[in-house]
Parts: sequence; C-alpha cells; structure tokens
Amino acid sequence: MKIAGVILAGGKSSRYGKPKMFETYKGKCFYEHSVDALKAHSLSPIVIVTNDDLFPSFKRNDVEFIIEHDTNAYQGPLFAMYQALSSIADADWFFVLSCDIPFVHSAFVEYMIRLTKDSEYDAIVPVQADQIHPLLALYHRRSLVTMKQLVDRNERKIRLFLDQIRVQTIPFSNEDSVFININHREDWLTYKQASQQTKEAHNEQSLTQRTEIFYKK
Repeated sequence: MKIAGVILAGGKSSRYGKPKMFETYKGKCFYEHSVDALKAHSLSPIVIVTNDDLFPSFKRNDVEFIIEHDTNAYQGPLFAMYQALSSIADADWFFVLSCDIPFVHSAFVEYMIRLTKDSEYDAIVPVQADQIHPLLALYHRRSLVTMKQLVDRNERKIRLFLDQIRVQTIPFSNEDSVFININHREDWLTYKQASQQTKEAHNEQSLTQRTEIFYKK
C-alpha cells in the first residue's frame, strides 16, 4: 500500500494579510511543518498545490509542485485536492494537509496512517469538538470518482463531497493542538505568547500513547 502526501497552499490568506504559509514557527515556515510531518513517515511523493504568485517563495526542493496558473480564480480546496490526487498515478491513499497548521507533528500522521490498514472507507477524517477536519485527513483513490463528478459540475463544497463517500470519523481530544489553523495575525500572536511548548509536549505524549495502544490491538 502506497500513501502520497498532499499539501494545499493556494489560498489567498485574505484574513491574515499576507501568505500565511510563509509565517514561521520554530525556525520553519508553516507549510514546512506539514511537509516534515509527512516526510517523517516516508510518504511519496509529497506534492504542494499552489499558484504562480506563491510558487517562487517556496524554498523546499524535496517536494513536487502542482501550480494553478490562473491566480485570480482560486477554486477552493476540493478542486486543489482533485488536481493533486488525479495527477498521482501510483498511490492508494492520499494524506491531505493544509499549509497553516504549524502544530501538526509526526505522531498525528503516524496514528492516522495506521487506520488505513485494511480500511474499506473512502476517507478517514479527524473530528474535534464536533468539528470535522477534512484538510487533515486521508482519502482513498476510490474517492476520486465522486470528486471528479463534483468538480465537473462545479460543486466545490468539501462537505458535499464527504456526504457522498464512506467516511470514518476519528475523535480527538479538545486539547490536541494539531488542529489549530491560523487565520488572523492576532491569533498567531496569541498562540506564540501562550505556553504553547508545554501544551504541545502534552499533546505529543497523548498521541504517542494512543498510537501505542493501537499497535497492540
């Protein structure tokens, strides 16, 4: 079974005021935290979906790029997912991450990957506090059929897509910081000023323990 990694980095970041994927945390751009969490488990290929305006600012040469050339017509994450999934021919599963989740880490990726073993679902999607997180999720190649149908009809809502495929939802603790995505600069200043390192250490330990329990099943 082969799993590819897909990072969505083509949004306009209008609420943040600048391309937030290039904001930094612990010496790395936000998008690099997504890249490195996937690379820790040898996912291949790892593809970043972006646009002409943003592409020159990416500094990683260990990933592949899919570039949307019409930067004035951002078509949303479902279209970007379809672009990536349909271009990778030899993967069974696709681990999709957004570019604005600086607290994502390899323990989360490992835990989710383990759930793909013998799975008959089309998607494996985390849920935290009743909120679904489709941009930190795994999608099977089977889901491409439905994805293409929606894209062809210009229906781009991810929730509509999820309603039409078989989804396994995975509950996570409200304390897991991996799901924090940054939309405003003020939000990021708040997170940086908080005792985030202590919270992250707790979350990493919690996820590692859950992974070990899963291994024993």
